[in-house]
Order: sequence, then C-alpha cells, then structure tokens
Amino acid sequence: MGNQGTLSKSPGKVLTDPELLYHSVYLVFCFCGICWHPFFFSVLLLDIVYREETLLNVMRSVTRNGRSILLTAVLALVLVYMFSIVGYMFFRDHFLVAVDRLDDDDDPRFEPDACEGAGDPSAKYAAGAQWRAPRLVSVGGELRERSCDSLIMCIVTTLNQGLRNGGGIGDILRAPASFEPLFVARVVYDLLFFFVVIIIVLNLIFGVIIDTFADLRSEKQQKELILKNHCFICGLNRSAFDNKTVSFEEHIKSEHNMWHYLYFMVLVRVKDPTEFTGPESYVHSMIKTSNLDWFPRLRALSLMGGREGEGSELELRALQAQLDRAQLAVHTLTDLLTDLRDQMTEQRKQKQRIGLLNSTSAYLQNLQMNLPP
Repeated sequence: MGNQGTLSKSPGKVLTDPELLYHSVYLVFCFCGICWHPFFFSVLLLDIVYREETLLNVMRSVTRNGRSILLTAVLALVLVYMFSIVGYMFFRDHFLVAVDRLDDDDDPRFEPDACEGAGDPSAKYAAGAQWRAPRLVSVGGELRERSCDSLIMCIVTTLNQGLRNGGGIGDILRAPASFEPLFVARVVYDLLFFFVVIIIVLNLIFGVIIDTFADLRSEKQQKELILKNHCFICGLNRSAFDNKTVSFEEHIKSEHNMWHYLYFMVLVRVKDPTEFTGPESYVHSMIKTSNLDWFPRLRALSLMGGREGEGSELELRALQAQLDRAQLAVHTLTDLLTDLRDQMTEQRKQKQRIGLLNSTSAYLQNLQMNLPP
C-alpha cells in the first residue's frame, strides 16, 4: 500500500488490501485469545508462512493452479460417486468395516432387520438412498459394521476409506471366496478403483502440486541468481567486469550502490524545489513522470574508460599488424629485385661471351682469306 496509500487509493482498494485483511484477521484472533481462550493464539504461529518465502511457495503450489486441482478433485468425487453406486447395487454385503464400540448394551443395530422394499429393486434402491443407522454384525468374533446399507453411507464409506487406503476400496471390503458368483466382478471392481482413482486421479493432483512447487523453486533460484550476478542499477552482468580495474563487488558497492540511489530519490522528494541543482531538477521531473531514463542502463564509468583503453590498444595492434605486413612485402620485393639483378648480370655476361666468340671467328675467317694459296 505504501506510506501514502490511504491518501492516493480509494477506500475500496484500501479495505480490500491483502496485507490489511491479513493483519485484521490476526488482530481478531488476538482479541479472541485475550477474551475467550489462549488456544486462539496458536493461529498466530502461521505467521511464519507469510514471512518465509519457501513456506509461502509451498502454499502457492496449491493456490497457483487451484482451478486445475479443483477440477481434478471434482472428477475424483464423480468417480467415487459412480463406484459407490456400483458397490451399493452389487456389493453391499461386502462393505463390512471393522469398528470399535464404546458400549453395546441395548444397541438396536444388533437386531436383524430386513431391507426395505425387498420385493421391488427400484423401491429398495430408493429407500437405501435415505440415511439409516448402519447395523453391527459379528464376523469371526470381530465386530463389523454394515456400511453400505444406504447409498449415502456407501458414498461416505467409499470416499473415506477408498481414498485413504493405498490399495483403494478393496482393502476394507470383505475378501470373497473364489467360488462366489460375484468373485470376478469384485476383482474388476477393486482393480478399476485402484487404477482409475488411486493411481491416475490422485497422482494427477499430486503431480500438479509438485510441478508447481518445482516451477516456483526454479523461479526463486533464477531471481536470486539475477540479483547476485547483475547490477541492480545498470543491469550489467558480473562477467562484464572480468579483467577490469574495477571488480563487480566494488562496482555495486561504490559506483552503483542502490541505497545511494534511494537516498538521492528521497532527497529530491523532500528538498525544496527552489533549491534544486540542474541534475536534481532533471531527476525530480523524471520521478514525477515515473521515467527511469536517468538510470545508467548498461553503462558504467569504469567500463567506459576501460573501453577507450581497449580501443587504443586495438588500434596499436592493427597498426603493428600492418607494419609487419609491409615489412614482409619489402623483404619479398628485395628478394625479387636481387634475383632479377642476378639474372640480368648473367644475361649480360652471356652476351659478352657470344660477342667475343663472334669477333674471334670473324677475325680467323678474314685471316684465312688473306693467306696466299
């Protein structure tokens, strides 16, 4: 709600604020504990759920996907209702639940009575839909209760005993003999209840809760990782400060301390506008319009200086590479010129030899021609 919530919000929003309702309920339990009984104070211990985020995520794992869980629970109730009808129609004599009696003197449920409407099946089922006190019978010296003589009691028994037992409703029903007419039907009934209700439907509910809790835990870990490795003010990652003159810890402590920014925001709120400096006036106008452009988004002075140095170093490296390439080209050209000079010198010598040989042969020919025969 904030410090000015009662002034900036409407009375309806103020009265329906979750924190206000939460503390109002706790205040009611405090008065009940003072005026009636101290046991009401035990409810105040649930405040640990509100204050501890891990426990709050446990509650959110149920409430976040509450609609899916509720619809799955409705499906489970529908299936239990259908299995109760089948059990009431065919296996009512199998619903013998062990009970512990407090006092069995003059208990009318020990008196044998016939089922209502025994001649008409429809009348029998209609009569069984109304509530009747279940009868107690003795089986093998053990006191048991016929818990499916009425449809309502059959539904309650199937819902209570069927969902709480690991093997389904078959764990509390009478074990039939293999030669009984309904033995195969009982096996199918027990297996269907076990696979459909216990394995599929209940595990669907548990799976939704577990998956939701895992998602909430992953979101919490991701938030903690972001807050730990990212600057709250500029949003730069920890890796951006590797091999820099300023470490990430020094950056979030000195350069972009979030509490310093908060103090500055409080300062421009409480300071007289006529005494504002230029930056304070700019930030004040930004805060009034809820504009966060005055935050250094993905910028830091220490990194800006480092980037200039890195740019100069890159330029020097580029120049050095160009100089190396030029020197290599000069050496290559020098070698080519040396080879070319050697070739020209060799060609000149060959021409001189050829000229000398030609002149010698011409002289000898002239000499032979001038000699007398």
